Amino acid sequence: MDDIRKTAKRLILALCNIDKTYYLSEKKKRLSDAELCIMYALDDGEPHSQKEIAEEWLIPKTTINTITKRWEGDGLIVQTPIPGKRREMQITLTEAGKSYAKGFLSFIYKAEDTALRKTLNSYPDIFIEALEYFGERLTEAFEEQAKEG
Repeated sequence: MDDIRKTAKRLILALCNIDKTYYLSEKKKRLSDAELCIMYALDDGEPHSQKEIAEEWLIPKTTINTITKRWEGDGLIVQTPIPGKRREMQITLTEAGKSYAKGFLSFIYKAEDTALRKTLNSYPDIFIEALEYFGERLTEAFEEQAKEG
């Protein structure tokens, strides 16, 4: 295996390890992957539509709809119409939802903060910049490959 393939494999395995860490954390707290992503998205205090969350977090709309209906019934979120949109609703956490989210996310945020601080101490600025750059180049390369057939 040549060096670029080894490097690509290391990167993919590192990303899988990150996903595994979140997955195991969710499992311990009895949250689904989708529930954690939706909660994470809504915890920024801004309203979000189901469509927006589906596109940004790669969660099927039907899954989001099921979760939001349940959470709305539990009083964790409120859905309000988006002006100018016929069927699209924006979702926000209620006070009870914010409290619920805090219970799950504070642990995750502390772990992320610790890991990110250590990483940025070793690789200031370039860490995130390099990941963003790689993501953009990978998107371009996939698009080019798709055009070529």
